[in-house]
Amino acid sequence: MPLFTDEITTLESPIDVMYLMHKVYMVHSDLVESLAEQAQEGGDLSEFQVNLDVWLKHLLYHAQTEDDYMTGPLKDKQLQDGRYPLKDNESEHDELRELGGSVLGSIEKDKAEVARILEEEDKEHQKLMTSVENVQAATKDVVIGERYGQSRSRRHLYASVMALRVNEFDHFENEEAFVLPIVKEQMSYDEELELARKLLIEDSAENPRWVIDLILSALEGTEKELLQELDAKFLALA
Repeated sequence: MPLFTDEITTLESPIDVMYLMHKVYMVHSDLVESLAEQAQEGGDLSEFQVNLDVWLKHLLYHAQTEDDYMTGPLKDKQLQDGRYPLKDNESEHDELRELGGSVLGSIEKDKAEVARILEEEDKEHQKLMTSVENVQAATKDVVIGERYGQSRSRRHLYASVMALRVNEFDHFENEEAFVLPIVKEQMSYDEELELARKLLIEDSAENPRWVIDLILSALEGTEKELLQELDAKFLALA
């Protein structure tokens, strides 16, 4: 399994596009952190603000789309094997306890693990959203604080950006290690392809391609070609 820090040479499944997206988002967030660090010494914040706005816009859309079209369906809808991973988990456990033996051990463990992973993903999302709110609040404090010469507001802003980056990294790492394998197991190829399209193209936006265009502009070589090939498959869905 590749990591978003590795060079991606193939997309074995449509949802593997998340590796490319995560890589681009981490590079951009690194830039924002660097600008926040520099801002501690004073100076204009316009470049920081522009890049922060881009980062948060993409991160918020990414997280919301995952909730709506990835973890949401995995929890609340019937999957390919007929399961409702979280809804059915408790009642199925009761039935399995009556069976006992090795069947209980293997099957119950599998279903409990799916439920645990999806619940953990919800917690990671909440931590991410809390960090976003902290950065937004710290950004406002910089404007107010500087009226009164409160330079510490810039230090707080830098600290909040660093915390958001840590939570972002943890979220992406957890998602790639535990959630994406469930997506591949439970969703059909066409369902994965539509999920990937939703992550990269916002149908209701004035410019629906604002996400994919940024990702494409940040990739080079094979990685860019992989996304272009996937984009062509999106067009075939229309």
